[in-house]
Amino acid sequence: MIDLLAAIREGEALPATGTAHGHVRLRDGRLARIAYAYEDDPTAAARLHLQAEAFRHLAPAGRTPRLHEVVEPRPGLPGGALIVDFIEGRAPSLPDELDAMADTLARLHSRPLPASGSPIPLQDDPLRTTLDVVEQGAQRFLDKAVRDAGAHAEIVEELVLMRDIAVTLADQPQPLSVALADTHPGNFIVDRAGIAWFVDLEKVHVGSAAIDLAHATLPTSTVWHPDVGKVLSRAEVERFYESYLAKIGEARAAELRPWLQPMRRLTWLRTTMFMARWKVQTEAPRDPSDPSQWSDAGLEPAMKVHLQARIDQCFDRGSIRALRAEWL
Repeated sequence: MIDLLAAIREGEALPATGTAHGHVRLRDGRLARIAYAYEDDPTAAARLHLQAEAFRHLAPAGRTPRLHEVVEPRPGLPGGALIVDFIEGRAPSLPDELDAMADTLARLHSRPLPASGSPIPLQDDPLRTTLDVVEQGAQRFLDKAVRDAGAHAEIVEELVLMRDIAVTLADQPQPLSVALADTHPGNFIVDRAGIAWFVDLEKVHVGSAAIDLAHATLPTSTVWHPDVGKVLSRAEVERFYESYLAKIGEARAAELRPWLQPMRRLTWLRTTMFMARWKVQTEAPRDPSDPSQWSDAGLEPAMKVHLQARIDQCFDRGSIRALRAEWL
């Protein structure tokens, strides 16, 4: 067995694009997904093993990297690491490779639900659970992040409408599947064969497939990664949805269709609150008493500039109104 800490030190560090993981390509060709954590974080091991279980559960779908080894948290590596296959490829080209993304999501969503006792979390009411997250984010970050009164009013109005929708749909059961939660296009890698691999399994849970479909195509997601940067047209989004629904079979498609628009609206609010939190917490001084505070300290300067510009774009009132016209 190789000395993994030494192998990580000797490997090729890849550009950082997020706050949860760093990535190092090892000399043997594999990839170390290094989880960020502070020293003696009591939750680090549980998060690491949750991700490992997600890799194992989704492996039979053939659209996620193969897990080789779990490196436990230790001094110098407080969050631990997962050693997985390195997928040679690039970010998807939109809209041309939306069908490849739809195929991958259909395959992953079609995996059976985890057995009872699995560490993979269950959301038995994805709409209510996600709305609660949105409400918490709005309370903590919205006023600080969105200073333009018009943009702020648009977001608040959509949140009020979403509360009404949640009441209307409260007694209607939503179909559940293994869900990925962070399906922005930057988390897919397209290989030479045109297969779209999904590579970030940190947030896998049992929940709503409709959230994953929305997150893959909303402008708050498609502009996030600098190698994607595309706002999709309504026709392009509709083709993506129809491609996905055709792949999952008539029965499952019929169950899911009524949830596509409400969960798309809710996912837009969720991604907007994500951006609000990012803006507020990465611009604030580090608070040692808050280990959950996000930091962009590990990002390259160009990536920080890119993300700030994309957040400003998504908080633009004109951009918000154009998106809401899709469903209002």
